[in-house]
Amino acid sequence: MHVKPVGVQTDAPPVPDPVTEFRDLYILSSAAAQLGGYGLEVPEPQWRALAERTERARTVLLRNDVPETDAMAALRRHLDICEYVIELYIAGRQCPSAVWREAGKLGRNAYGYIDPGFDAKRGSVV
Repeated sequence: MHVKPVGVQTDAPPVPDPVTEFRDLYILSSAAAQLGGYGLEVPEPQWRALAERTERARTVLLRNDVPETDAMAALRRHLDICEYVIELYIAGRQCPSAVWREAGKLGRNAYGYIDPGFDAKRGSVV
């Protein structure tokens, strides 16, 4: 149960922050993409975390009525490729390295809209 500042209890969970959810998804998907892009195996706990964060990011996106901007389009593309990679994993199919590289690229592009100090070309904060 969550307690409001005035002392009234409620069962409603806190509203997730879209920036936090997409940042966390970017971090997890980038780590997985680095492994998968080199043909290395992504550990099971990392798959579970990636699936959880992807679901949370999709929920945030669906809850918020936001206009379709370049930033939202980039976030949707990143989310779509994360869901595709997870679907391949669930189906027991290997994700091609090229798809992993694209996932990393789309994640960097999307995160560049979230964090203005982020250099999407270098993948680092400037």
